[in-house]
Amino acid sequence: MEIQEVNRWGTLLEEKLQLDTFPIAMKFCESREDVPSEAVFPMEKWGKHMALCQTFSYTRMKGMTIAMGREDHWCWTPPVSFGCVDCEPGTPAFEEVCKYIGVPGLENARKFFAEFPKLPRGKYPYIVTAPLKNCSFTPDIVIIYASAAKINSLCGVVKSVVGGTFTSVFDGIDSCIYCTIPSFLKNEFRITFPDPGDRERARAGDDEMILTVPGGRLQEFMEAFERRFQRGGFSKRLFEFNLDFPHPPFYNTLFDMWGL
Repeated sequence: MEIQEVNRWGTLLEEKLQLDTFPIAMKFCESREDVPSEAVFPMEKWGKHMALCQTFSYTRMKGMTIAMGREDHWCWTPPVSFGCVDCEPGTPAFEEVCKYIGVPGLENARKFFAEFPKLPRGKYPYIVTAPLKNCSFTPDIVIIYASAAKINSLCGVVKSVVGGTFTSVFDGIDSCIYCTIPSFLKNEFRITFPDPGDRERARAGDDEMILTVPGGRLQEFMEAFERRFQRGGFSKRLFEFNLDFPHPPFYNTLFDMWGL
């Protein structure tokens, strides 16, 4: 993928969907040299830490390119799942987390947390986020925050890409992990609800949802997106109950077949 095309897609998504915030391009970096020069590290720039959801917010609301290493994080889950710290089963940190993971029964909690999405320890010490429309790198994943209605419309685009429905995993917390690592590792589309931390500390809206597009499928997703708009785009909200509303032609064909 050419970066110019990736940037065009970012602008296209923003304009056609009338998004309130920028789609996010995210990259997992194996070395500091892979981080683009324009990226800001919170501790270096401001002498302050950030939660990952706040990084998303600075990118999607302020248009900033943000990079994070081990020393920049201010929430416990990303350093664990991104492989920045030791929290393997049997370690004191692992046992401490299992007390508060929200799963009843210590053994159940251990099993749950042992299977929690994680990257290999030390493989990706840095991450970077930027608006898709002006990122300087090929994204590993694209994160789109939008209203439930707009995410629902994008589900139709995903359906045309995968040839059917797709699945997601839902939890009340850790949306920053569920909307990043599974799509990166498994090359799969995901829907995620922003968690309380995202809403309380990073301004995610109560009506927002997240769609994650794996970077490896971004081109076919955007080709399907553009085809959708060439056929007339997405349906608009109706503000009245119009009984016996006008049918699209294929509705009429089916109803004739059924004698309805």
